[in-house]
Amino acid sequence: MAGAALASLAAPRGSAGAAGWASRTGATGESSGYMSRPDLNPPPITISLPAEGTAPGYIFLAPFDISAGSSAYRPAPPSQSHSGPLIVDDSGEPVWFLPLGTKTAMGLRTQTYRGRRVLTWYEGTVLGAYGGDFVIFDPTYHEVARVQAGRGRHGDLHEFLLTLEGTALISIYREVHADLSSVGGATDGRLVEGIVQEVDVSSGRVLFEWRSLDHVAVAESYQTAVTKDGNVDYFHLNSIAVDLDGNLLISARHTSAIYKVGRRSGKVIWRLGGKKSDFAVDAAASFSFQHDVRPHAAGTITMFDNGASLPGPGVASRGIRIALDLKGMRATLVQQYKTADARAGWAMGNVQPLADGGAFVGWGTDGSFSEFGPDGRLRFDARFADGSVDYRAFRLPWVAHPAGEPALAAKQNADGTMTVYASWNGATDVATWHVLAGPSQGRLKAIAAGPRDGFETAITVPAAGGYVSVAAFDAAGKRLGAASPIAV
Repeated sequence: MAGAALASLAAPRGSAGAAGWASRTGATGESSGYMSRPDLNPPPITISLPAEGTAPGYIFLAPFDISAGSSAYRPAPPSQSHSGPLIVDDSGEPVWFLPLGTKTAMGLRTQTYRGRRVLTWYEGTVLGAYGGDFVIFDPTYHEVARVQAGRGRHGDLHEFLLTLEGTALISIYREVHADLSSVGGATDGRLVEGIVQEVDVSSGRVLFEWRSLDHVAVAESYQTAVTKDGNVDYFHLNSIAVDLDGNLLISARHTSAIYKVGRRSGKVIWRLGGKKSDFAVDAAASFSFQHDVRPHAAGTITMFDNGASLPGPGVASRGIRIALDLKGMRATLVQQYKTADARAGWAMGNVQPLADGGAFVGWGTDGSFSEFGPDGRLRFDARFADGSVDYRAFRLPWVAHPAGEPALAAKQNADGTMTVYASWNGATDVATWHVLAGPSQGRLKAIAAGPRDGFETAITVPAAGGYVSVAAFDAAGKRLGAASPIAV
């Protein structure tokens, strides 16, 4: 199974720091919901270090319950689910949430497709059987494409990378029968190989396929024990990137190595790390069980150095940037990103370099996410308060205009006033809410206004009969949309 490294253990629950999102969080850390959108129940977020000097943009997450691999797990209906694509601001307040019940989303981020910014993620099973789709949403939150693996393969959660050519690089896990006697296994064993496909998004045609077993021997693996599913997950492909010269960088967690692969030939050009490294790796730059390997200018790469394949004492993960000397074939540490408290992100995790030289780090199974400045100073730190975890976390700009209308609720108060609640899931341009009231749906006028205050804004007005609505306005005073009036 794709999540074999996760399925056997449940991560420890995160400890709560300074309370964030306190007005909507109860003593148990569970969200109390929204009046205007009771069907949305995103996980509460604890802010341990408020944002200071952070890069622009929202935070992109896809929380899920890592205990989904245990027999005690019970999927929640979407209205109660804490799992799904989630965009939040620096205070931990949701901007957009798409709750998922039986399926899980992984790797929510923005990418470019056909010249415009889109949302992308993997959607499917994570700690269960193979198979899932790769989803593309436009800025109105409508699906514009759903990519699937070709040639009868089944897509895997670890990578979905769009290219400027209208293609997608995707990860695939495939179980095959193999002789594993060379690593102490059965002669008729079951082996999981990693496959890279480049698929044309519009047609689904496979343009390129690379199979790990054609190029990487089982003997390179540090993980040759049989999993609880009865197979050997020797490679564990977990990231694909396009290098500056157009060839591919492929990360394999269970060989603790990175492979540069010819985009046309499929041949391994060099190995970094692992048992057969072509580079001498300085001690400070050494890594193991890594995730999210990305190339950058000046011959550097970033990655999340997990430092371990299982939870345990002494595990301290980090984000790192390494310089590669291709003449001397040496790898040296340029910078590392660590917190004062050791974070045990023994699985998942990522490092996103920012335009100002800082970095945004998702700590995987630790359930936290942080931003660092160019000097390595921590300038934002948060975590899921309910123990949720996240595969990758990003800081990205996003402008969206939901196709639907705002949501509305109203409550009569004992003191003779009425509180009106307004929200618009996914809208990024709302600056002000206006409350409209009148004797009929066609005779409404503005009676109050207030600035947007988090996901849901509450405005108290004098109690009145008839009908009420809310209208959203941007910072320039342009009306963006209004909710259907309700009787009060």
